[in-house]
Amino acid sequence: MDILKKIKSKIGSSLKSDIIFPENKSLSKILGPYKKAYVLGSSPTIGKLNLKIIDIDTLIISMGNFHEHPDIQKIKPHVHIFAASHEPLTDSVITNWWSRSNEKLPKETLVLVENRDQLIAEKTFVNRELKRYSYGGTYPVDFQKKIVTPWSVTQVAIQLCIYLKIPETYLLGVTHDWQSCKPYEHFFKSSEPSLEFYMHREGIKTRNEQLKQPMPKEKMYRSYELYQGYEKLKLQAEEQGLKIYNGDNFSSFDVFEKRVLKELILEN
Repeated sequence: MDILKKIKSKIGSSLKSDIIFPENKSLSKILGPYKKAYVLGSSPTIGKLNLKIIDIDTLIISMGNFHEHPDIQKIKPHVHIFAASHEPLTDSVITNWWSRSNEKLPKETLVLVENRDQLIAEKTFVNRELKRYSYGGTYPVDFQKKIVTPWSVTQVAIQLCIYLKIPETYLLGVTHDWQSCKPYEHFFKSSEPSLEFYMHREGIKTRNEQLKQPMPKEKMYRSYELYQGYEKLKLQAEEQGLKIYNGDNFSSFDVFEKRVLKELILEN
């Protein structure tokens, strides 16, 4: 019996030692419970949707450059997610971009950043609730621990929905056409102060701009890993009885079943 107790104690200690963000246990209360979630991307397709009429009983997750949406104050995302910083981004680019985001986002919107960016985030997102997460984990998803390293910030958002056990998650404004055959575009003009705007101001090229040909092998490899990441998330959701849909009528992203939210389509 003593041996069994010791084994159980070691297992329990091991599980607890993986927890690096115990404060994230509160995410379930802050961001739930909801039966449905909308994950809002920044592709041009989202400009064709009327997001001002989103059901108030829906968890709204925005990401990246979405704070530039003209109706951001009416949409009122519950949480805005940033992926981890990486080369060639500089601290000044991130600071300027996040300062712009902090000005545009509703004050009640919680911001979620990767752990490596904690210092910049704490200096920038003042008087706003801020939470951290970290890459390098494994399934099952647990935001108190490290999460699975994503290939897109949308994959962070989907992991959050799985962690919160949202029954139905709808992706809106999420397309990855630009990964292979189309230009990299947003719903706003490139001259507006997005991440790319601040990069260009410092003479930094985006990854797409650095490529010397339209279909280099690096781009194809990345697309494969990206889509495999989504397929694994789909399986994780299904194992827990959760559904993820592409709810955008204008998006051709086909990893997830398409279930169009017709009520959001703007009339021509």
